[in-house]
Amino acid sequence: MFKSKVFVIIQYLLFIIASAWLVKYCFNKIDVNSFYNILIKGNYWMAFWVFLFSVLVYISRILRWQIILSKVDEKIGFMNNFSAVALGYLVSFIFPRGGEVVKCAVLKKTNGLSLHKSISSTFFERIIDSLSLLLLILSLFILEIFTKKYLILSWIEPEKFLTGSKIWMIVAIGIFGLLAIIYFYRKHKHQNNWFITFLNNIKLMFALISNIQFLAHTLFIWISYFLMTYLWFFVFEQTASLTFLQSFQIMIVGVIARSLPLPGGAVGAYHLAVAYALTTMNIDKETALGLAFIIHGFQTIYTIFAGIIAIIWLFVFDKSYRIK
Repeated sequence: MFKSKVFVIIQYLLFIIASAWLVKYCFNKIDVNSFYNILIKGNYWMAFWVFLFSVLVYISRILRWQIILSKVDEKIGFMNNFSAVALGYLVSFIFPRGGEVVKCAVLKKTNGLSLHKSISSTFFERIIDSLSLLLLILSLFILEIFTKKYLILSWIEPEKFLTGSKIWMIVAIGIFGLLAIIYFYRKHKHQNNWFITFLNNIKLMFALISNIQFLAHTLFIWISYFLMTYLWFFVFEQTASLTFLQSFQIMIVGVIARSLPLPGGAVGAYHLAVAYALTTMNIDKETALGLAFIIHGFQTIYTIFAGIIAIIWLFVFDKSYRIK
């Protein structure tokens, strides 16, 4: 137990060092005075609309999670659900992946939701988000091929990656893993253990793929993410002429960067990836990093703001949470 804790601490410290190095690397490449002048000349009225969509995304995520939990006969109040989501994002901002545990813990304490239900619902939500992102990446590949406006494809060189034994090895591992889970489930599905209960919950939740409300919330979430990128383009005169396709490309790059297990919302990695992508679109380095800095900074402030509201709700207004 002690060794595992030491390993986690060392791993986290390495992530902090990596983020700090990436931030230092980004700002070493720019003229600080030019960067400052660009920031103070920005048109920040767009922040209102980004804030509005940020709120709506939270609401949509909460309502979608309520739909997911309804498949396992659980009804959670809106504010308790909000508190779990907002506090989860806040903790993940500090401790990557830690927010998933916090979300489950909050609902267990406020509503007595069993861990296998909360964990399976969270896991299912991540599956849907991952599949959605994969679909968007594939859509972006197709758009880049047809428009010949390359960004992602120019980085990964798919003609090299998808040849030889690599692709077949990936496919084989995926198929083998899926078959192993199916075999295990069929063999032990009548047993009453934690993992089988977890798989049964996931099986029930997959029925939501045909649920119109669930799909509508998922679509709205990703459209909002797109707009929360596109609207920031109008902060600077130089980026205001960027297109919808370029916004789509930047959004995908940003989401992939944020998925890295780095603290501070993947600080450093996000700035480097988005700024580099923007420079390939003929945006100067200072403006590109300025835009990445604003997008990430605003989301950081919003995450902290929502997390504080969640804490106030749980410890001041939610009597059940304080009693337990």
